[in-house]
Amino acid sequence: MSMTRKFKAAKIQLTLVGEKHPKGVKHVLNNVTETVSEEQFTLLSSAMEALTGEKVINADVIGTQSIVMD
Repeated sequence: MSMTRKFKAAKIQLTLVGEKHPKGVKHVLNNVTETVSEEQFTLLSSAMEALTGEKVINADVIGTQSIVMD
């Protein structure tokens, strides 16, 4: 028996800190592509910082795969 993995979904969870959230607040963005480049991540972080006035201190890229048993 073999199994095949297939990309299903991905999301990015950003942690931002600022005056209103000194301990940090998490923002999740769903429907991210399977491969996120460093440039795309930098642009996203910059946009979130500009929109919120807070600083991105951490990010998690969470991917989901489906497995088909052959």
